[in-house]
Amino acid sequence: MLDFFRSRKERVRRANIRERKALHSKIMDAVHKKNPEELRLLLTSDEVQKSFERIGKGVLFRCLNCAVMGRDSECVEEILKAGAYQCREEFCRPLTRVMYLGEDRLLQLLLKYGESPDSEWELPLFLAVRRAELSMFRTLLLYGADPDHNISKPHSKYVSPYTQSLLGLCLAENYEEAFVKLLIAFGANMYSPEVQRSLNSADNDAAKLLLREKAHPRPLKSQCRISIRRLLKQVGKLLLIGQLEIPNQLVAYLQYCNELDYPEKLPRYFEVKAQEYKDARKWISIDSPGQPF
Repeated sequence: MLDFFRSRKERVRRANIRERKALHSKIMDAVHKKNPEELRLLLTSDEVQKSFERIGKGVLFRCLNCAVMGRDSECVEEILKAGAYQCREEFCRPLTRVMYLGEDRLLQLLLKYGESPDSEWELPLFLAVRRAELSMFRTLLLYGADPDHNISKPHSKYVSPYTQSLLGLCLAENYEEAFVKLLIAFGANMYSPEVQRSLNSADNDAAKLLLREKAHPRPLKSQCRISIRRLLKQVGKLLLIGQLEIPNQLVAYLQYCNELDYPEKLPRYFEVKAQEYKDARKWISIDSPGQPF
């Protein structure tokens, strides 16, 4: 009798694997075609919904990573709407891929549907600073990323040997003052001892900006905005600012509308991209000696 139940359980497991592979193939066909309408019809069909009930939605999360690599925001959104983040997997999160692709629209979609802007493993703000992705840096802060996030935790994927905070990092490594301006506007602690140490040894535009800001403390209006956003984040309601029953001007102020928006790429961004291109050429030449690139 025990052998019978074991064999039955094994048959069910194999059937689920086959069903999962078949569903993955169907979804990926629609993703490769870049056809969001076909993908929407597929994901909302009764057959697929019943499959989700039997095998779960883990297959969606794997398809999401492929859709992200294809840079198709409409297909990514359809997969997110279907519930991809209800079954997120730590080992294949798409956030890092989006950061390296530099797709701000995809980043907004991931954050809107449940991705954390304060990932302990990937440190999105740290990546944005390193890669000179100013618009993505602002997007992360708008969606609630902590401007005082500790970037020196040993379990993080990227660890800075110089400092614990992003503000201190920008000062120590002579990064653009626009990053410092954004961190201050979103409530970074300008008075921590660690930041002061970085400030004492720095002589750049970012340090001069910080000295000016420390000489003129934040106005009450700015402090109120920071406090309100922090309270909303604590209760998981930060993205509902637009639904508050307050004047539109206050809503726009809380959402930093038309403030500190930098649509143009920084010069360092192109330097980072050029270095990545050189590194890619080097690795390809190592893997395929004698082959033309």
